[in-house]
Amino acid sequence: MMAATSSGIFRQHHACSVVAGKTAPHLVMLHGWGLHSGVWASFLPLLTPHFQITLIDLPGFGKTGADISYADFFRELPGLVPQKAVWLGWSLGGAMALAMADRHPERVQALCLMAATPCFVRRPDWQAAMPETSFSDFKNAVQEDAPITLEGFLALQCKGSVSMKTDLRFLQSVLATGKIPGVSALLRGLENLAHMDLRDALHALERPVQVVLGEKDVLIPVSLEKALKALNPAVSVTVIGGAAHLPFVSHAKACSDALLQFCRQQGLLERAAS
Repeated sequence: MMAATSSGIFRQHHACSVVAGKTAPHLVMLHGWGLHSGVWASFLPLLTPHFQITLIDLPGFGKTGADISYADFFRELPGLVPQKAVWLGWSLGGAMALAMADRHPERVQALCLMAATPCFVRRPDWQAAMPETSFSDFKNAVQEDAPITLEGFLALQCKGSVSMKTDLRFLQSVLATGKIPGVSALLRGLENLAHMDLRDALHALERPVQVVLGEKDVLIPVSLEKALKALNPAVSVTVIGGAAHLPFVSHAKACSDALLQFCRQQGLLERAAS
């Protein structure tokens, strides 16, 4: 089921293909910057046998209105998703999922951050992140030539992957099948990413958290693992060898296995099947 809701936020529901709908656990999935929920296309078939899935397009991306602020997005989001769900977010979507868990912990059963971090831009006390000058240069490049910069960003996300060319072709096809985001939406997304510092939220969060990192990711370094463990020793970290910023594309089976094992350890899938 696809729906552009009255709020202007686009959501899409995928029923569980095996377990009866009323008992299958819910999974909410949030995509990353510059793309839309179509990025999950090759990953979904590995998840629908286990979950009822809700996909959401972030503000200004895909079919969600470009006039929706991030404040409005967070205000409307709880009314568009199940009362309780596992949340999976990739890149910017991971930060958004963590922010949701911070605002509404009672709605989040467990959290999976896929190639994501609680703080994307480097701080004096947070070195496992992108340097502020690099981030500023990238934002300036978006302002000067958004289409070229976005195309280059697709390649950057695939850099180092064992299946780099295949991954890039997939991302290009995803971008081509949706509405190309406007400059304002791209810049708002970057501003949101730059200012989100959710380290305190991750430290205090009393929900199971899994982080999946790509060994070759040039955007989210694997050195993040140590920093995450210092913030919250209970965080489960999985590093996917040979993966870049798209582990759920290049290593879909390994990522789904990690997610399913994580959920089973929390008793979520077993409770659903009982």
